[in-house]
Amino acid sequence: MDKFNNDLSVPQAANLCGVNRNTIGTWIRSGKLRANRIGKNYSISPQELLFFLKTNGQRIPDELRKQQTNQLYFRSIQNCWQYYSADAELRGCRNCIVFTNDLDICFIGKECSKFKCEKSCLTCDYYQEVYYPRIKFIHQINRPAAIYKDLYLWAGNIKWAELSGIKEEDLIGTGIENIFVPNSLAPAISNFKKRELKDPMAPKNDYVFFKHPSKHHIKTEISVYSLNEPTDAWLLIAEITC
Repeated sequence: MDKFNNDLSVPQAANLCGVNRNTIGTWIRSGKLRANRIGKNYSISPQELLFFLKTNGQRIPDELRKQQTNQLYFRSIQNCWQYYSADAELRGCRNCIVFTNDLDICFIGKECSKFKCEKSCLTCDYYQEVYYPRIKFIHQINRPAAIYKDLYLWAGNIKWAELSGIKEEDLIGTGIENIFVPNSLAPAISNFKKRELKDPMAPKNDYVFFKHPSKHHIKTEISVYSLNEPTDAWLLIAEITC
């Protein structure tokens, strides 16, 4: 199934789904099936095709279904300027650090002065369609919980927001140096790197102090769990300690 490591052309997608090319074209033009335009042709992510077929009640080819290991269907992660390609110029995408630095995850650039997007992630269609479905489970956890990847938070629930003194919407894209006290940050980062490298000696928990603008530093024990989705991300659950 190596061919599913790469995007599909319209003829390949049509052959896979047992429909004609015009049908694939109609799905794309309707906006229901997202595809990237390359010259006069379209490129379709297998994950995006799988998401479209599932959410629109279409038959899922067995060959494509076998690629889905967890039975959860998400949109493929694409660059934000590709998602907003129709009005990218109006939004100023080409002058944004996300575009000029080719950042895969747009919200990690929000603290830079060259970040041009003025929308909150919580009101952004791109974030709500592409990222939120992957992380919304944390809002069902009744302890402080957050999704972490590459030194940035992807999201935090209300209890994590209360613990850090940062608004829930502002947690998205926040670097962990803004969450934890410096003295406890260094060993935590070291342990995160060990876990990423699958070091068997990496501890399962970290002890860190949360910053808070109106309280003393809050000592917590952080339990860390690897996630299949988002890929290479981690679930952090905090417990206040005495």
